[in-house]
Amino acid sequence: MTQPVPSPAGLELGGEAVDRAAVRQAAGSVPDPEIRRTLDELELVDEVEVTADGDVLVRYHLTSPLCPSPFAIDIGREVRRRVLEVAGVRSCRVDIRDHFIAADISAQVNDAPVGPPPSWL
Repeated sequence: MTQPVPSPAGLELGGEAVDRAAVRQAAGSVPDPEIRRTLDELELVDEVEVTADGDVLVRYHLTSPLCPSPFAIDIGREVRRRVLEVAGVRSCRVDIRDHFIAADISAQVNDAPVGPPPSWL
């Protein structure tokens, strides 16, 4: 993946803009399965970066560094799935922060094909 660069609104991609606000909204729309409030409502989306090629990086954290890994993985996969639906997004990497097994969760989220939404949605 090319190095992400911040964009104030969006970046042109062959005449199509990747709207950073739309990417952030998609990522933030994922609910926490236990609290039933979105990542945006809980202020858990830390950073969104978009490249001129349409590659996206979303960094987020969860309500607890000990969040059960199945929930953490489902949340990350759903963030990735929703971001990939935003117009112009070519790829999406989701990195979790401040979790005791963050690297393992990020690998499971990003190395798997994008599947259907989790059953708890």
